Amino acid sequence: MEKRKDTLGLHTFMQDRKTLFCYSGPLTEDLLTTISNPVRHQLTDKETQETVSKRVFGVFIEQAQNIIRYSTQKTKSTGDSIGTIAISVAEDGFLIEAVNLIDQTKKDVLEATLVELSVADQKALRQMYKQRLRDGPPDDSEGAGLGFIEMARRVKRFEFNFVESEEGALFVYRGWVSKSSFFSFSANPES
Repeated sequence: MEKRKDTLGLHTFMQDRKTLFCYSGPLTEDLLTTISNPVRHQLTDKETQETVSKRVFGVFIEQAQNIIRYSTQKTKSTGDSIGTIAISVAEDGFLIEAVNLIDQTKKDVLEATLVELSVADQKALRQMYKQRLRDGPPDDSEGAGLGFIEMARRVKRFEFNFVESEEGALFVYRGWVSKSSFFSFSANPES
């Protein structure tokens, strides 16, 4: 009976939050490719403007790739990265959330980067993006180093925090994409 209650509780929780998509577990590029079509379909099914759908989808993909590339929690058998990613309908648009374990030694650099992005306006973000393209990726980056800049350009606002766990530091990201074209930026490392 307890298992059924847990399942029902999960269902109710997801419905109350208006969750369109949620995945928690091992994540690979192949799996991301597979799940991206249903996610895109869910976004277009909601009678959402194409530009808004593209912003939501872009942030979703960037966060999923961050989990794949940087999560320090891995499966024992294949070494696949583990994390959680979700998209929900928010008051004035969409909320994209992600959680994954990160390398504790990279926490301070990540936090400084996100704080800098959180206070930048669209013009400054464009300049940061162009500068990153000129400079190339940071030494420890497994991608082009553009992901968080690109996400900051696509969201109305974002929050992040780090939660200490037995396994290390959990990185928690929450980004809101508005149905309108208004953008503002904030970060709340304490939430």
